[in-house]
Amino acid sequence: MAESFGCDLADWLGLPVYLYRLKLATRGSGLVGEMTSLIGDAFTHMHMVGKRASGSGGTRSVQILVVDEADALVQSRQAQQMHHEDRAGVDAFLAGIDGLAGAALPVVIVLCTNRIGALDPAVMRRAAATFTFTRPSDEQRHAVLTRALDGLGIRPETIHKVVKLTGPTEGRPGYTFSDLTQRLVPAAIFRAFPDRSVMDEDLLVLAEELEPTPVFTEER
Repeated sequence: MAESFGCDLADWLGLPVYLYRLKLATRGSGLVGEMTSLIGDAFTHMHMVGKRASGSGGTRSVQILVVDEADALVQSRQAQQMHHEDRAGVDAFLAGIDGLAGAALPVVIVLCTNRIGALDPAVMRRAAATFTFTRPSDEQRHAVLTRALDGLGIRPETIHKVVKLTGPTEGRPGYTFSDLTQRLVPAAIFRAFPDRSVMDEDLLVLAEELEPTPVFTEER
């Protein structure tokens, strides 16, 4: 969702929207000052493109910077085991955000994490909004599976059974959206490929065999 909402934003604003990703590779190899430098370079680039996108003629485009697994990049500086280099990286990240905000540039920063409590409090104070994504309900799993399995000839009653099998049970959480679309359905297709079509039994067996993504905290 973080990588796709820009399409709707572009339609709503009537402007081009460009997406950039800040990956864990930004942490570098651990050399002193490397992480800070890489983060600074990223925000310098965002500042540069943001400045080009705005001016006396108004905003010409919007930039989105998505930071995946943000807890690994901007974890709380209060953590006792936190290395000095990581603390400096958080400081650089905060300075980058403040610089973009102070210049009023058309840049949106999106942080994605499964461990919201691990983020530095100063980062959270700067968040304009926080969105929580919980695991799908029975109705949502049914809708996702029906769409994902469309055209494979899977019987409706089988989908209903898979919905129940992928729900939460005692000692096990229910499947996430990505568990359904990126693990269960592809696994059923790979099991059948290349000799036959996907069978109802494939889905039923896999729904019982696959372990859903464990719970860390709320997905956000």
